[in-house]
Amino acid sequence: MMTKRNTMPLPASYPVDSYCSRASLLEFLPQQWLVVLTKGWSSWFLAALLGAIIPLSFAPFNVQYPFLAYLLFFPISLFVYQILHSHSAKEAFYKGWVFGTAFFGVGVSWVYVAIHDFGAAHWSLAVLFTSLFVLILSVFYGFFAWSVFNTTKKLQGRHDTSLILFYVPLLWVLFEWLRSWVLTGFPWLLAGYPMIDTPLSGYAPVVGVYGLSFLVLLVAMLLSLRIKPIVSVSGMALIIIGGVLLGQIQWSKPVDEPLSVALIQGNVNQSVKWNRQQLEATKKLYVALSKPHWQDNDLIVWPENAIPVFYHTLENNFYHHLDLQARKTNTELVVGLPVFDDKTEQYYNAMTNFGGQQSYYYKTHLVPFGEYVPLASLIRGIVKFFNMPMSSFSAGEADQDAVTVKGHKAVVTICYEDVFPQDMMQQIPQSQFMINLSNNGWYGDSFAPHQHLEMSRMRALETSRDLIRSTTSGISALIDASGKVLVQGPQFKAAVVKGKIQPRTGTTPYVFWGNHPIILLFIIAALVMFRQTRG
Repeated sequence: MMTKRNTMPLPASYPVDSYCSRASLLEFLPQQWLVVLTKGWSSWFLAALLGAIIPLSFAPFNVQYPFLAYLLFFPISLFVYQILHSHSAKEAFYKGWVFGTAFFGVGVSWVYVAIHDFGAAHWSLAVLFTSLFVLILSVFYGFFAWSVFNTTKKLQGRHDTSLILFYVPLLWVLFEWLRSWVLTGFPWLLAGYPMIDTPLSGYAPVVGVYGLSFLVLLVAMLLSLRIKPIVSVSGMALIIIGGVLLGQIQWSKPVDEPLSVALIQGNVNQSVKWNRQQLEATKKLYVALSKPHWQDNDLIVWPENAIPVFYHTLENNFYHHLDLQARKTNTELVVGLPVFDDKTEQYYNAMTNFGGQQSYYYKTHLVPFGEYVPLASLIRGIVKFFNMPMSSFSAGEADQDAVTVKGHKAVVTICYEDVFPQDMMQQIPQSQFMINLSNNGWYGDSFAPHQHLEMSRMRALETSRDLIRSTTSGISALIDASGKVLVQGPQFKAAVVKGKIQPRTGTTPYVFWGNHPIILLFIIAALVMFRQTRG
């Protein structure tokens, strides 16, 4: 005998009768669960839970358990389902804000470590500043939810499932993109990053991380909209097959012989690194770690601000001797260091090299409150965190040329500059590899170094360039043009990470057109929306 299925009604929201009363693939869930997801206090708790789960799809979790990368689709799908079944734009906004607060509260909890452990702020102030940071970032998800609600409302009754399928992913990417430049930008934890080790990674050299985010949301929408299961499954299968096929393309080709590289990771504790009494010990440490590797390596690389005093104070003795050693052994030394420029009379977080054609790179994308303090005259002295060493740098010019290292052009980024792909695209075509110098010591034993490595891997994949990543305390690594880690060092240990990188030439589609297709899609979407709502 067949039993009648419980048909408890879902919340009555405007788009439900049109095209998403019950998502086709989510329909396999008991209907009571979907009611709990969208109605009452439980829906608010679940919005927070869904946001808190998403960071598990990012590094370091997806490295140890690769299946967690695929987890990302489901909380996003359920979150979108919640939004589509909200009763008002206000409810949608606040659920998005709750979702974002939990997402960033877990995902960037390491901000507290930087402020409290190394910024010398009282724990209460560290909690306050971290909470404010998280709440501000969460507004982006609030406006995303508000935009989705209002977009679907305007299309109510038109049965435009295909438009909703397109608009929601595009709105997600729009707010990720806005987050990359509003208030100097913080494009951390973009939805595309966990796809680095999945079949979808094949799309990265074509559409970049924002395009991957679009595809992640597209899969989530195929799960959460009222579409026939066969159509949803077929759509997801086509996306996966496309990624696999694109992943077979070699977007760049080797040029010249591989370069042998030694990354020197000094692991000087962040709490004493900037003390003048520590300087001589730090210099001796880096010299001693480098000494055995001059003869058998093309490059020796020291990380960001490895020797934390201005270049001109050591130019005629310490660095002069290193230059002589480099030339004697036909090895080049790349060093991250603070520089005072006589021409501009400004201080810069910089990189230079010894033993060859000396080049300089001045960091262009500075970290607020870490490398410069907004409204410094008003807030310096209020909290010790705002008086951190080397927090008065100037930004370098945006159009600097790629530096020359060992006869090859190289794109250099310092610290979190490599999370802004658009900033380096002009230099990539004439470069053969990339170098990133970082100091992740500010974030202790947190998610940050792992998340940063994941983003660095994405830059290598997007540009089809090998990447040298040298850090003060980990994670130092050599990454190939497909985004795979060739070799990496330990965290919180003095170490030398050795391996080879291959100079390459050639341009990926993403390097050629950058984020312009995404911007074009925004414009087209706005025009289509205008036409649909006016028709």
